[in-house]
Amino acid sequence: MVLKVSTLVDGTALLESRDQLKVRVVSVISEGLFREQTEEYQKSVLPDGIPIFGLTAGLPQTLRGLVGAKGKTWGLNHFGYSAPAKVLDEKFGYTPENVYQEVKKYLSA
Repeated sequence: MVLKVSTLVDGTALLESRDQLKVRVVSVISEGLFREQTEEYQKSVLPDGIPIFGLTAGLPQTLRGLVGAKGKTWGLNHFGYSAPAKVLDEKFGYTPENVYQEVKKYLSA
């Protein structure tokens, strides 16, 4: 299952419009390749001192190294389902509204 970046973008658009939050969407396709970049580049993409919410259609622990100790990850704890991506997105809660709600929970914690 591949999570569409548009789901995240649409969810963050809700954060911006409903709550006037400034949001940056970053797509890190490969943590290994990202880690091969200079530290300066990594910090420019994922700066220290800001909340980082990692969303994946895979196991959430794969993003823990990127979001840091104070970050939050959200993903699946299972695998093996087969269906069109739109069906799986809905079934597993990968909708703009759910992204909005999960980020709001993280920011209020």
